[in-house]
Amino acid sequence: MTEPLLILLAACCANNLLTERLLGVAPLVLAAERPRVARALPLAFIGLTTLTAFISSLLHGFIITPMQLENYRLLILVMAIAGICLLCSRLLARYWSRWHDKAAGVFPLLLLNCTLLGVALLAAQQQLNPLPALFFGAGSGLGLALVSWGFTAINQRLAAADLPACFRGLPIQLITLGLIALAFSGF
Repeated sequence: MTEPLLILLAACCANNLLTERLLGVAPLVLAAERPRVARALPLAFIGLTTLTAFISSLLHGFIITPMQLENYRLLILVMAIAGICLLCSRLLARYWSRWHDKAAGVFPLLLLNCTLLGVALLAAQQQLNPLPALFFGAGSGLGLALVSWGFTAINQRLAAADLPACFRGLPIQLITLGLIALAFSGF
């Protein structure tokens, strides 16, 4: 049981997708400007990265490798990610419409993002079995959520701060993300 826990903690803190590989910066910066989306984005990150890592591990283990489709891996994974996002969006709209209304801008941000593809490719590259891939995806989502919550809180405080004109907006957000990345590199 210690190996899955170590995979989860490593993916969450030490090998954070956002701070180590710069995957997910665009939706994070866009969501920080819209508080409604900023509250729903971390939950969507956790769920979708977990599902993506698990399903990509299954696809890699049972379809891509046995059928020698390594050349089509990217296409297969992109179609699987689009299907996962569409399925999750439809399920939320049908069963949890109240939450879906709050998260209306989240799924397009995540579907057009490279984070989910990065999780799928990293799980395939590390040749993780389905259970460790599940923990890798959950840890990646938790790490992204942790950075997202912290960045949104810092961004709200910076919006009220008296900054020089040249630092307002995107420049101070990128500087803040750089400082968060330095903090995570200490792990």
